[in-house]
Amino acid sequence: MNRSPKIPFTEDVRKAPETETVCYCSQVIKADIQRAKKEGARSLAEIKTATGACTQGRCRETSPTGR
Repeated sequence: MNRSPKIPFTEDVRKAPETETVCYCSQVIKADIQRAKKEGARSLAEIKTATGACTQGRCRETSPTGR
């Protein structure tokens, strides 16, 4: 029996709600990334700089989904 809590996780981030966390290390939600893109971020490096996403390298440790 699987007793792990049900964690909202959308496989296709394009279909995820704006409030879904995409980086647990830095507590970045989808809307933060969309805002960075709207403000001119085009590359992954620019998105990381604007949001702080994927900068700590601890997502697997901090994500309740283990991803």
